[in-house]
Amino acid sequence: MKLDQFLKARLKITILISFISTLILSAFSGSIYYFYKEQILYEISDELKSIAFEVSKAVENPVVDLSIIREINIPDDTFLCIYNHQAQMVFYKNRLCNINSFFSGFKIIGYDVVFGTSIRKGNALYHVYVGKNLARILASLEKLKLILFYLTFVISMIILVFSFFISKWILSPIKETFEKQERFTQNVSHDLRTPLTVISTNLYLIKQKNFQNIQKNIENISKTVEYMKNLVNDLLFISQIGEKERKPVNINEVIKKQLSLLSPKIEEKNLGVLLKEEDTIVVEADERDMEKLFSNLLENAIKYNQENGEIIINIKKKTVSIKNTGRLIEKENLNKIFERFYREDKSRTSEGSGLGLAIVKEIADHYNLKLKVKVDGKYNQFIIRF
Repeated sequence: MKLDQFLKARLKITILISFISTLILSAFSGSIYYFYKEQILYEISDELKSIAFEVSKAVENPVVDLSIIREINIPDDTFLCIYNHQAQMVFYKNRLCNINSFFSGFKIIGYDVVFGTSIRKGNALYHVYVGKNLARILASLEKLKLILFYLTFVISMIILVFSFFISKWILSPIKETFEKQERFTQNVSHDLRTPLTVISTNLYLIKQKNFQNIQKNIENISKTVEYMKNLVNDLLFISQIGEKERKPVNINEVIKKQLSLLSPKIEEKNLGVLLKEEDTIVVEADERDMEKLFSNLLENAIKYNQENGEIIINIKKKTVSIKNTGRLIEKENLNKIFERFYREDKSRTSEGSGLGLAIVKEIADHYNLKLKVKVDGKYNQFIIRF
């Protein structure tokens, strides 16, 4: 993935996360404002009805005693007015009312909310109005609206910045996969192009020699075809890991078998091999996968070892350690050696295609094995925990 594509993807994710978050925050803030407003209105209506009911009981008494009405507790921002059937105000408290026509229920008059009710006493009809000024409440609601707006804005900005950084973390595996895929394509192209060039060159030489004294050329072609065959087989093996039925596999016996098969290469370099079996490890796995895993590790220990070098294998407590002398792996390359076609030799002149340790990693991942590589003194050490 190119840098500009990666940045574009990050920006898209950032905008998407921010947009969704802002919508959620706005809906949440709007809900808070709406329910708070509804709660206040409910409390006001309940308060006004309660006062109107208490006043109505006093008015319904056989003798209307205004002193009783005066004793009714009415908050400072609430007012009470009583009209007779002739539209004359017979009582008010806290302030005069501005009632132009009689009504029942709730009505908004200016900044006041007024609850009106009618009471019949004998042949007389009284109109009771209890009202409350909303100016202070509206100011509080406006303040709440501004607080919620600025809070939503600030949180949205924080999420915007945070999502830009988190988008990097989200896309990093994808970016890494693209980079690995790009390296894989380049490497496999190189590893296929080189043998094809060798075959083409040797075929050309065979024609030039008129098919005489061509034994060396045929050997070169044969080796190159064998290399390509092994390369394709390794790629196919990676795609088929874990496909066969699992059964108990004795890891100790697998290692001994591979050491026996690799003994000619071990003798060729005159390597000293020390196998320490402190425990026996048995796992449920495809035996072919375990054989390939330890075959590749041991081949790696032999291939990159020195003449008269050492290989130390220790089997202990569900752990296998394979140490070998030779050229030590550079620290910055410890996390790269398990990548497909990766080789420390940038000129790519070293033996092998670079798939051996990649296969080891694929098998370990499939069976949830812990695979670690480190440099221990004069040894390269590979550790597998079952």
